[in-house]
Amino acid sequence: MNRRRLAVLLLLVGAAVGFGARLDDMALRDSMMAKGPLLGHRWLEKNGLEDYLLRQSWKPTADSGLACVGRWSYGPSLKVSLRVTADDTIICLTRGSGASLIRFRSQDSVTLDLLGDVNFAGIPRRAILSDTLVIAGIHSGGTGLEVHGVSNPAQPNLLSRVDLPVVNDIAVKDSLVYVACEDDTLRIYNIANPRLPVLVGSCCDSCDLFMTQAGNYCYLVHVSGVNIVDVSNPASPHRAGHIGGEPLAVYVRDTLCYVTLYQNGLCIYDISDIGSPQLVGSLSRPDAMDLTMAATNDTMLYTSLLDAISVANPSSPVLVGHVDRVASGVAVLPAPSCALLAVDGLTAVDISNPASPRVDTNAFSAGSAVDIALDGTKAYVGSYHSGLAILDVANPASPVQLGGLDYVGDLPSCLSVEARDSFAYVCWEPGAQFRTVDVSNPRSPVLTGGDTLFDRPQDMVLRDSFVYAAMNRRLQIVNVARPREPVLVGSCVIQGIGVDLVLRDTLVYVSSLPTQVINVRDPAAPVIVGTIPTYGHGIELRDSFAFVPALYDSMVIYNVQNPAAPVRVGRHTFSGGHVWNSGVALVDRLLYVGGDIVHVVDVADPLHPVEVGTWIPPYETRRLCYAAPYLYAASYDAGVCILETVPTGLEESPEKGGITKEVRLSPSVTTGRIAVETRSGPGELTLSLYDASGAKVKELQASTARSGIRLRVELDLSGFPDGIYFVSLKGKDRSFTTKVVKTKGR
Repeated sequence: MNRRRLAVLLLLVGAAVGFGARLDDMALRDSMMAKGPLLGHRWLEKNGLEDYLLRQSWKPTADSGLACVGRWSYGPSLKVSLRVTADDTIICLTRGSGASLIRFRSQDSVTLDLLGDVNFAGIPRRAILSDTLVIAGIHSGGTGLEVHGVSNPAQPNLLSRVDLPVVNDIAVKDSLVYVACEDDTLRIYNIANPRLPVLVGSCCDSCDLFMTQAGNYCYLVHVSGVNIVDVSNPASPHRAGHIGGEPLAVYVRDTLCYVTLYQNGLCIYDISDIGSPQLVGSLSRPDAMDLTMAATNDTMLYTSLLDAISVANPSSPVLVGHVDRVASGVAVLPAPSCALLAVDGLTAVDISNPASPRVDTNAFSAGSAVDIALDGTKAYVGSYHSGLAILDVANPASPVQLGGLDYVGDLPSCLSVEARDSFAYVCWEPGAQFRTVDVSNPRSPVLTGGDTLFDRPQDMVLRDSFVYAAMNRRLQIVNVARPREPVLVGSCVIQGIGVDLVLRDTLVYVSSLPTQVINVRDPAAPVIVGTIPTYGHGIELRDSFAFVPALYDSMVIYNVQNPAAPVRVGRHTFSGGHVWNSGVALVDRLLYVGGDIVHVVDVADPLHPVEVGTWIPPYETRRLCYAAPYLYAASYDAGVCILETVPTGLEESPEKGGITKEVRLSPSVTTGRIAVETRSGPGELTLSLYDASGAKVKELQASTARSGIRLRVELDLSGFPDGIYFVSLKGKDRSFTTKVVKTKGR
């Protein structure tokens, strides 16, 4: 057993034996995240914890409190699907909570042109491009099977959605979709009418990783072996054969089945008799998660580790060539002899000479989003294994990646990020753990200076010329007055791992176990002055109160007027039962708490918080960041979600943009005054202004004795905090509500 697998498995087992139920779940999450998106759940199954996965699938609900207005849905790349015609080659790259449609062109070198993106309700294991459809099986955070129309790749549209348990993989043949679910079922749907998938057959059989379909059979990869299901009659699928071992991937060509087995490399089976597969050859190679061949060549097998293996003699396979890449998926184009790897993006490898494959192009890099920082209209996203991405969020409905910093092959991790003007500051691995990035040209960011800290920062705050960094057993302070030459100036030993921090005046509050209050008046000599005995993945302050979301279903409130002796004054239990809380942001009176569910809590009265809304993300959030008027959620494998407030009980009128035949509001984005005009009927009109929590903050009244008079009422928002407000106009025979954004402007 390799060292990394052993360490994570021991952590998993140790948690199950030695911790309480809550810390068990925390250990499970950490274990799964450390291993990546593919094998973590197999360990859950081997330890009898399958229910953890089954509860990750939910139906999108009619959420209140927040609405997602835009997504940058990219996370780890998993699989590559191809649509090859005489005129064109289109790639469908499954990554994060979406898929990218990419045109492949090759002249002197490979060119990859983005045609469009598809967003899914959750994280798919695989998305398959079939004619003008993209079909996806949602593994976590979604509803099961999704079918999208992509006749215009730039404007995909959801055609249908089928509610199912966790989907481990799918395969497509003609109009049939084979769906392997976590509840040990194989379901077969007919999508001849893609708007109305029809279940035509199902059977009980197990698949926990991937599957493939070939001829009349589906081959399901499971920890107990490859389960071979006869689907010649879709209405009556049934088990026809089995291959033992612990498989990771399977590929079938004619009467040969190629399987990678955990710790046993590649094995080749003769399946002429499907009920009795016979081992004919093997090759000791590292574990690969995908296998394929070119459509026109049955003598060369390629793995997702980019092993080129000659199988001309199945009884004696031979390694011909290798490229050092650890990918999850692989596809091969017969001409111009190119392999495509799903490896934290897409890597094109020239295999015209299989003995000497050569990396040609790397593109579409993305990893698991763990932190986000905003500076103007730019968002800086830090991720596991994929470095730093820089987004243009001027149009929140359609964020665009400007550039990034990712040395392909090094799998750089950027766990935290801050940015201002021409520089970003990042936790960077491998190498120095604190680095400065010159982002004056966001399309070509450059690592500049750096300094080695005690450990990698989990969260950072930039104020004036100092970056405050929380990490394992330390708060450290870095002077960035000269950004290209950062200097560590102060350090303080803390207990536990500092995962979040907030800076208030000269005090830093570090969320750890316990949460600690540190005086940083002298940056060279930070000193702990108090502790809060609650552990959570976040902390925020309002007036003299600290809000600490515990790891699970509650939030604890402390009075920190005397930071040396915080006093617990309350506790709030979140809706939704058992949840995981991570990340917190405070906007005026509204507290946003991330995790499995994003909770919106009105803390105008800190001793009596009121939950006013929730939002279910496609995957749990790790960090929340606010820049008026939007909330940005870094959601691990689902990328970034951009949210705006939708107060409970308030709903915009159907007409958008503040204009109807009878009512006009202008401007809809203001730094101060707005005007509401209406042609009145007789009687009184009431004009009300509500903040994002739905609380009324201002009211005006006007009246007229006769109809047809044009009334103009002005509201001054200059004294209100930036954010989203709702204007409601009510009269005897009319009611109108619309949204207005208050901002400082730029």
